[in-house]
Amino acid sequence: MKTLCNYTLCALALLLIGCASGSNSRISHNQAQFNSYTPGEQAMIQSGQVAVGFDQDMVRMALGDPSRETTIDTAGGKHIAWEYREIKPRVGLTLGGGIGTRGSGVGIGTGVGVSPNSTKLLKRFVFDRQTGEVAKVESYN
Repeated sequence: MKTLCNYTLCALALLLIGCASGSNSRISHNQAQFNSYTPGEQAMIQSGQVAVGFDQDMVRMALGDPSRETTIDTAGGKHIAWEYREIKPRVGLTLGGGIGTRGSGVGIGTGVGVSPNSTKLLKRFVFDRQTGEVAKVESYN
């Protein structure tokens, strides 16, 4: 069990390191474009924030690819919405054991199951269909 906890802690550390360096990597891959933004926009992108008026490239630099892209109907027509979701895995731990009656034998088994089907919506950005810019920011934190 101690080994399982150590692996879990290592995985979480790697995940946090990956998340922290994500926006820097996205910016460095698009450095020329990033340099064309205002200092205020650059600061927001670096801190992972998005504002009304950002285009899709700016949102990608700030947050990465969306978890899901949908089309929503509004009074103004159909709009593209990008959703950013957090995977909330369900973890189950099972223990089992048995003793044989013929001869000698003892068995013990453990198992961990993870189901990534459960997600939580964190943010949604609705893009104006004519300008391609963020028209609405929805946060569900």
